[in-house]
Amino acid sequence: MKHKLLITVLLVAALEACFCTSASRAEDQRSVLEVFRAKKSIIIDKPCPGVWSVISDFSGIAKWYSGFKVSTRIKGVAGQVGEVRGLTRSTNGQLVHEELIYIDPQDMELAYTHTFNGPVKESIAIVGLTQIAANQCLVSWGNVMKLNQGQDPVLTVKRFNDAYSKVLSDLKVYLE
Repeated sequence: MKHKLLITVLLVAALEACFCTSASRAEDQRSVLEVFRAKKSIIIDKPCPGVWSVISDFSGIAKWYSGFKVSTRIKGVAGQVGEVRGLTRSTNGQLVHEELIYIDPQDMELAYTHTFNGPVKESIAIVGLTQIAANQCLVSWGNVMKLNQGQDPVLTVKRFNDAYSKVLSDLKVYLE
């Protein structure tokens, strides 16, 4: 199940490329191939169900992550696909919207995408938890993304990885 969402995303992108007009087909196919990934993981000394209760509070991220000074649910039902959270960045006050597009409480996975003011052209973030010992949970946070024209892939992936490292360290401090 862990790779089902990623495979679906890549298949949809490939299908979209097939339905392009012939004039833009080469450019769109090139952009399908230019998919980048960022991912970080951390071990938290708590059972995964307790970690999941914090992670799955999709619009509550500002309670524990210092990167956002405000997070609120602005649309949809809490904890269900379609929930949209409004986030205010701590650094510059920029407003960002993210939509929950996948949630699996049994496998403790969720995915979301930026719908307003995202840092890249397209992005699907994936968060997954794995119980590795009685009191240890492996938390992985990452994404697949297409960049805006002119964005440096190395720098952009580094920024995402830095952000995910901070998200995970804040989560660890909050839970432990």
